[in-house]
Amino acid sequence: MLQMKRRRRVLARVLVVALVFCGMLINTMLIAAAVNDAREVPSDVHSEYCTTMDQTEPEIKLIGDAEITLRAGNDYTEQGVEVEDFCEIVTQETVGSADTQTAGNYEVKYRAVDERGNENEIVRKVTVRPQNSGIIYLTFDDGPGPYTAELLDILAKYNVKATFFVTGGGDDDLILREYNEGHAVALHSLTHDYAYIYQNLDTYFEDLYAVQERVKNITGYTSYLMRFPGGSSNLVSARYDGGAGIMSQLVNEVEARGFTYFDWNISSGDAGSVRTADGVYESVVSRLEEGGTYVVLQHDIKEFSVAAVEGIIKYGLEHGFLFDKLSASSFTAHHGVNN
Repeated sequence: MLQMKRRRRVLARVLVVALVFCGMLINTMLIAAAVNDAREVPSDVHSEYCTTMDQTEPEIKLIGDAEITLRAGNDYTEQGVEVEDFCEIVTQETVGSADTQTAGNYEVKYRAVDERGNENEIVRKVTVRPQNSGIIYLTFDDGPGPYTAELLDILAKYNVKATFFVTGGGDDDLILREYNEGHAVALHSLTHDYAYIYQNLDTYFEDLYAVQERVKNITGYTSYLMRFPGGSSNLVSARYDGGAGIMSQLVNEVEARGFTYFDWNISSGDAGSVRTADGVYESVVSRLEEGGTYVVLQHDIKEFSVAAVEGIIKYGLEHGFLFDKLSASSFTAHHGVNN
């Protein structure tokens, strides 16, 4: 009889322990489920997880480029970061700044701490070059193409950013790579069919918005940087517009719709008489003058033109030039409109 009572007491204790353990397990599972689906999280579950269990550091993502190079005296706008965390962010701070009046290398650190004490930080590097440094904007039209990947490898080797005016052709993955590696993905034309796009404003913008949509679908980014096929000074448009002077209309209309258009002040000649890498190299570097700002036109669908890029970069760096991608505030190198 005594042994039976002892067994019952032992079983009762085991049952209590089991119930407590099951309760803790269920609570942990509820919290985990709530963390995985944060759309409807009870406040008590959220609070318990964030103050006792959370071991995940906040996620910090830079807005803009991780490395920025600019000329002394130019404006630098701090773009900040995006911070995400299941739990409340208690501290979010920025440490350091760039003195844009003084040449040098600067670091801006961003730090975030959540309510559990988990923390994370990320760094942006800002290089300020002397005020008399020249700037080269390498730009490539008509891609992506079979030589774009090789070009991206060269740019990555020298940490040089460029601008790609893309079309409806080529692999989506190459456009995504351009964007992910920090280059400017800009708009050229979906069809590159002069006879179609230069008929009137409607056909032009139908084509432009289509290539803009392509870029957005691939990258998630809506680009408003663009270049007219043939440039703003082209005369070929006059063959198709019925005498309407369409370029004179378009240069105003694209800006009215929020776009920034770019021409160039150095042509590599790769779409004309130049047919070799050496020829492209000479066409570009022979026009560079100390302290100047240059928008260089090339085509990444031309193998010999891509083959000239490394030499152009080496020459530019050796002669104190900065290389940068175009933005809405960059030098536009506009031509005179002839139609």
